[in-house]
Order: sequence, then structure tokens, then C-alpha cells
Amino acid sequence: MSLRNDEQTEKGAVVGKVDSHLSSPVQEEIIQVQTQKPFTTLSAIGIGYGVTNTAVGLLLVLGTGIPMGGSPVIFWGFLAMAAVGLATATTLSELISAIPHPGGQYIWVHKIAPERYRRGLSYATAMISWIAAIAIGASGNLAVPVNAFTIVTLLNPNFVYQRWMGFVVFQLINIVTCFGACFEYFLPKISKALLLVNVLSVSAIIITLFATAKTHTSAKDFFEVVNVSGWPNGVAFLIGLNGSNWCFSCLDVATHLAEEIPSPSTNIPKALIWTIVIAFSSGLLMILAVLVNIGPINTPDYSGLTVLHHITGSKAAAIGLWVPVLFLVFASVWSIQTWQSRLAWSISRESGFPLHRHFSKIFPAPFYTPIWSLIGSAVGTALFGCLYLASELAFNSLIATGILLQYASYSIPTILV
Repeated sequence: MSLRNDEQTEKGAVVGKVDSHLSSPVQEEIIQVQTQKPFTTLSAIGIGYGVTNTAVGLLLVLGTGIPMGGSPVIFWGFLAMAAVGLATATTLSELISAIPHPGGQYIWVHKIAPERYRRGLSYATAMISWIAAIAIGASGNLAVPVNAFTIVTLLNPNFVYQRWMGFVVFQLINIVTCFGACFEYFLPKISKALLLVNVLSVSAIIITLFATAKTHTSAKDFFEVVNVSGWPNGVAFLIGLNGSNWCFSCLDVATHLAEEIPSPSTNIPKALIWTIVIAFSSGLLMILAVLVNIGPINTPDYSGLTVLHHITGSKAAAIGLWVPVLFLVFASVWSIQTWQSRLAWSISRESGFPLHRHFSKIFPAPFYTPIWSLIGSAVGTALFGCLYLASELAFNSLIATGILLQYASYSIPTILV
């Protein structure tokens, strides 16, 4: 993208003009470019893995994977999706190294696509990317209250969860994490701290499960398919992959930090590959800690907290392990807020949104962030929460499209190369 820098700028941003052939259909559109570069490779990994959150995510999806075939579905499904995740990260690394830009997928499409289809494909990719980010953010927002109330159910089996309870907590989390993502200076510091907390928490959970397990799974049971879903084994395996797929999603997060990190063409690919390395290592250890120690479990409920309770044999221990899981999911929503806002900000710089003149602004000190894009994305997430209150089925259907849309946004530039 060619820019003509204006020397009379605010401290946190540079005003420039965009070549209409390379980006915006509006000629000579004034944009703001982020010149604050507080992120490093490590803090980019913190943001990226903070959203992917593989080891923690696997605990959240046990209830959907185990009934589809037992341990083999979880184990082999994880390895399969790890391979897909590595392929995705490698592809994104190649693209961002060649064309480093916070817009990511839609900018790559605009650069690569034939001129006749450039604008249409680029805009479609931009909208697909942003809607996917909103959908995944909504799923993270809801995962916290739904799994938090399982603690109440464990302590009080007569408790009945109501959707309005999840809705209220959903919106509170959305507001708190939106505010927390407003300050550019603190984002890399928080992301590095959360990466450390994540590694330590996951390590503590794995060690505790091995140390306190009352039963163990035999080799025969570990590889035996136990499908209680009612679906044929092949179909059940594919359905069971959804959980592991979710745990390797959102890999493009780091690419949208291209203007907030030095040497993005080299540092972001490093962050992407290291995200996969950490995700695979921690995820594999977590899977083995659960599947090796779960033994026979006579309950239709395979939720994460129930499995932890079954392995440790203690409600207190299970809750003690579950609380950091909830905190890390909450922290992932903060990372998702950053991701969503950078996409909305980049798209708005190309006049892609209504109110784009506001959404494209970077606020001055102490923020140095696109506050209106952050708020606009949070409003989109809040609307998804209202849909959950109206219909859980409709909400789940839309959320399920989030990962599909994300892969679609990766596929378009990949096919065009």
C-alpha cells in the first residue's frame, strides 16, 4: 500500500493517502496508520495463543467429543486437526511475509485477485473475516458463564440453569473485556503475562490429574471406539472433530498486528508457527492426562468439570482446577476483542463499513487504539448475545458458521495464489 505521510500528525498515528488501485475504492481517502509498535514476537504469540487456547479448549469440548467415539475420536481427531492447523499457519506465514498488512486476508485477495474481480472478492473476504471473528468472540463470551454454572450444578444438583443467567454474564464479560482492550501500551504486557499464566495453569492441571487419578485407562480401552451418539461411526468421527477444530482456530489473529510489531514479515510468521508448537505440545499433554486417567465413567455427562471430578475424586480439587480454566477462557475473550477491533479498523480505513470515518480513527494518548472499532465490534458481539436469549438453537447455528467462515477467508487468497 503506498502512503504519503503528513508530518503534522498526532503522536500515535500518521495521516496518509491511499492509492485507490491498491486498496480503497474512494480516491484520496485520508486514513490513519498505527505507528505505535509495542508488540514483540513473544507478545504476539501471547495474543495468538490466547485466542486459540488449545489445551484449555480441549477440556471445554470433551462433552461433545467423547460420546462420538470415546478416546480414539479425541486423540486421533486432535492429531488430524493439529496437522490442519500447521498447514494453515504455514500458509498464513507465507502470505503475511509477502504482504504484511493488518487487513490480512482481504488485502491479500485484493493484491492477488484478477483486476475484474478484485473489489468484490476483497470486500466479501473482509466481511467474512469480521463476521467470523464476531461469531467466535460470542462463543467465547458464552463459554464462560455456561461452564461457570456447572460449578453450581456440581455443588447443588437441584440447580436449574436458565438462559437469562448466561445472557447477563455474557454481556458483562463483553463490556469488561472491551474496556480492557482500549489501552495499546498494556496489550503486549498483558498478553505476555497471560501466556505465562496459561502455561503454568495447564501444567498444574496436567500434573494434578496424573498425581490424583484413582483409575487408569487400559491400552485396549484407550483405542476402542465407543460411539453412544446414535450416528454411524464415520459421521460421528467427523462431528467429533469439531471440538479439536475449534481448538486450532483463529490462527490469523497475529497477522492483524502487522502495524503494531517491528519487522512484521518475519516476526509474525515466527509467532504463528510458535503458536502451533505451543498448542500441539500443551494440547497433547492435556489429552493424555485426561484420556489415560479417565478410566470407566458411568455417566452421560462428559463435561470438563465432571471429568475432572471423576479423575480426582474430589469436588474441591475439580473446582480448583476448573477456576483457572474459566479465567483463561475469559482472558481469550479479551484477546478476541483486540482481534475483532483490528479487523474492523483496517476495513474501515478502506471505507468498508458505515461510519468508517469514525471506526478508522486511532484515539490519542493514553489509548493509541481504534476505540470506535473496538466498541462497534463489541456491539456486534452483544447482538449475538441477544440472539442467544431469544433462541439457543439459532445462536448455536450461527456460532457453528464462525469457524467455517474463517476457513473460507483463508481459502480465498490461498486459491488465488
